[in-house]
Amino acid sequence: MPDPYEGSLQRDAERGTNTIKFQVPGGRPDEICVIPKHLPFADYRGKDGAKDIADENQLASYDFNKAGPAQSGVIAIVPKRTSTSAAVDVYQIPAGTSRPDQITASYCLSVEKNGKNVAKFKQTDNAYTTTCTAAILGYYHVARGLGDICEIKPAVLRTMDIEQHKKMVRLAAELGAHGLVGKSWALFNRYYADPRGSDVAQTLFTSDFQQIYGALLENTTGEENYTEWLNAGSDLSSTRAFRQMADSRPVDAILGSRDFTQTIVQALVGMRDMSEMILLDYLLAQSDRLTGGNISDYSFTYYRDGDKVKSVKTSKATDLPPDATKVVVRKLTIKDTDAGLLNANVFEKKGYVSQISHMHPKTFASLQAFATKWRDDSTVEEFFHRECTFSNSQLARFEKYLLAAASTLQSRLESGKLRLDLDLDDYFSGVAPPSPTPLPSPVPAIRINATVGQWEKGAVNASADVLTVQRLLQTAALKLNDSSLDPKGIDGKIARVAANSNTVRAIQAFQTRSALQVTGLIEPADQTWIKLLEAAGETTP
Repeated sequence: MPDPYEGSLQRDAERGTNTIKFQVPGGRPDEICVIPKHLPFADYRGKDGAKDIADENQLASYDFNKAGPAQSGVIAIVPKRTSTSAAVDVYQIPAGTSRPDQITASYCLSVEKNGKNVAKFKQTDNAYTTTCTAAILGYYHVARGLGDICEIKPAVLRTMDIEQHKKMVRLAAELGAHGLVGKSWALFNRYYADPRGSDVAQTLFTSDFQQIYGALLENTTGEENYTEWLNAGSDLSSTRAFRQMADSRPVDAILGSRDFTQTIVQALVGMRDMSEMILLDYLLAQSDRLTGGNISDYSFTYYRDGDKVKSVKTSKATDLPPDATKVVVRKLTIKDTDAGLLNANVFEKKGYVSQISHMHPKTFASLQAFATKWRDDSTVEEFFHRECTFSNSQLARFEKYLLAAASTLQSRLESGKLRLDLDLDDYFSGVAPPSPTPLPSPVPAIRINATVGQWEKGAVNASADVLTVQRLLQTAALKLNDSSLDPKGIDGKIARVAANSNTVRAIQAFQTRSALQVTGLIEPADQTWIKLLEAAGETTP
């Protein structure tokens, strides 16, 4: 049976806890917004995730088509013209005003001046800039799965009627969108000329080609550019936070004091933020974090309350204990979560994960639990396929990074190269960090369950196994600088006729290169499999 969660979005496929429908003028199909399920082991905000659920429901209340007075909950949508990627900004309109039936350029300018930007609708596009629906949704849930790190805003799956979006494209041109964002908006005219035949048919459109789909996420407000980290450009290792995080000495030896001062607290928060940004961006294959403007921070006030260190956004620090010692520091927020899972993984290329020498113990434990759940519970992988629109190739890619990060950091911990000493309560109380302990059930090596290769020779070619082999061949091709090993794509499929299959040709080329019998098949645990793992830098089971 065809996979209803692969390719163009099927609006009626089962997902989420609730699907909100919005009437579209002219009798066209209803737009939808999906309130997502939550990972059962993740740390969502509020009691039983209540805060995140409330924010998701708020996002799901925004009707892109409804006109009328502000007091009835009407919002306005306008084309985003700043930065680089085309997106739709959602505005809360001022009290006492109304949204007209037809949004004009002058109305957009008025809303931008007088309204409040509350959300953004972003869709996958990977031409002039990189935007990925799966990455936006993935960052939200993966961050919560790692213990609620990096101040990631909630996001939901949303569709938008093509005719409504065409109006946004026209308005972007009328409003003078230029540069990369102007080029990105203009691309939609090409896509809309032939939606079914476009190269974005499976990543932008719903299966009936009446709507596009994307992620609707809460807008970040009150943030600042993280100046020091941004000034580092493409080399994070030039920042103090990175150098301290990568320093193999105990953290108290690095900082030289356990006094609760602004300098010491900022150093500890910066080290934790750096390690967690690297981990999250590595897992989601972030491609443009280091290309300018994509690292932000909030001003947070940290204070001591007995033997606990607590924190609150400085803008809300109005009710602190009067005698509390308090300091103001910068805390990372990742608001740019769209450029993942499509292009080169910058953090993999930099090798930053293997340089992490200090982490918060909760983050480390959450990562190991996440990897174990992924291995043991198929519903976790299914969650990202259904709720976050990860394609099969994106699932395989994420799995690779998740298992590799868990294994690498566990090994560093056991060898004494990683210290779990960034808990502020423990640090200022003088409590020693936890001792390393082996995983109760180690993260498994990469494996296949059945034969992959030529159908004519009895290969099973289960999609998950094919994806694994294709990924390994692609990695081996890069490491060995041998293009003949490249399967020319990771899609989980093998052509029925061997002569038409790039994957079979790559298997045969690898067998020839490795002086093995050229069968066009890879069996679990055979010599081709073992040598392929070695060539790709993986371990055998």
